[in-house]
Amino acid sequence: MPSPIRNNWTLRKLINNTYAHAETRTRFNYKQRDMIRVIQIEDTRVYDGKNPGEARTKFIIRTRSNPQYYPYYTKTDSRGRARTKQIKYRHQYQVIIQLDKLSIDVPFKGRTGAFGRWDFGPKGKLKRIKQGRNIKIIEGSNVVRGLNGDFWFRSMNLWAREGILFGRDWTNGQLPVRVNPRFIIFADKHFLGVCEYLMNQGILK
Repeated sequence: MPSPIRNNWTLRKLINNTYAHAETRTRFNYKQRDMIRVIQIEDTRVYDGKNPGEARTKFIIRTRSNPQYYPYYTKTDSRGRARTKQIKYRHQYQVIIQLDKLSIDVPFKGRTGAFGRWDFGPKGKLKRIKQGRNIKIIEGSNVVRGLNGDFWFRSMNLWAREGILFGRDWTNGQLPVRVNPRFIIFADKHFLGVCEYLMNQGILK
């Protein structure tokens, strides 16, 4: 039996902290705008302890979103013409949540996205190719590999420092000084979507 998870963060605290800051409150809007969908619970592993409260559960959940690309959806374009479509592409990410008890009020560990280093080279970047009046989006290798940039750059190292990161910190210990200068501990839109799903299903209470 693994030792109990010990840190100062519960899912309730994480969600509340995300909403408490203007910079990260947008993740609730992004969750709606980009149509977060939980595809399935891929794996649930439970390690049963001898005493009550010693059972640790790990959820591995696949989420899908159809994120919009700039310019974001409006009813009319810059010339006032009615818009009929928006550039969207499917993204899929793995979300992991590990708990000693099925509750939003116990310490947890988690992460969003695959394990691995970020590709800072040309292959890792998104490309926009103009084809006549249309724009074609070619995703970079990072998205294809399932790495989530919002979590990787803004949260991974901070979660590691707080003891809530599941798995390895691939940032080499670098604080997100530029992209999260206030070092806010928050949940990305995919993590929020999974928490909402588990609560709506009555799995987490």
